[in-house]
Amino acid sequence: MAREERERVMDCAVALYREELEKPTSSRKGLRTICKQVQDEYLKSTKTHIHINPTTLGRRAKGGKSMAQVNAEKGWLTDDEAEMVIQRAVDLAKGGYPLSHRRLKEFVDDVLRMRLGDAFPPHGVGKNWTDRFVEKHSARLDHCFFRIQPIDTSAHGLGPMALPSMDFPAYSAIS
Repeated sequence: MAREERERVMDCAVALYREELEKPTSSRKGLRTICKQVQDEYLKSTKTHIHINPTTLGRRAKGGKSMAQVNAEKGWLTDDEAEMVIQRAVDLAKGGYPLSHRRLKEFVDDVLRMRLGDAFPPHGVGKNWTDRFVEKHSARLDHCFFRIQPIDTSAHGLGPMALPSMDFPAYSAIS
């Protein structure tokens, strides 16, 4: 299940629980009851089970952030900047310039240097960062990369190429 879908369901549970908090204490449903109700409704409508943790629901109802929100705040790029990077990669790929990790790094580094100035490290983002960025946005970026496909020689009945003999008698006579 996609993270966005889980967040949407949790947001519905939070809204439902906050409505319950408006009611008198004697007729109020608890966290576990709300979780069970939302899980059952989701299962009924999608035929897919989802688990909602009552502790997480309580924390989120009090204004707590999701892990996705916390991680996004720790990330280098804002959502708008990430969208700009993705769109640039797609535009380049459409123009015949496939994306590479080096090109992605250069573009991201430029965007972040413009926003952060000297606070951005001189070496920029690393290879692992670009790997994770591409993985996170793979649905939109996968077609942007240039990939060399290995030649399937077995389909043509070709075996490995035989290399010529590397015997150099004149050289061996000198030594």
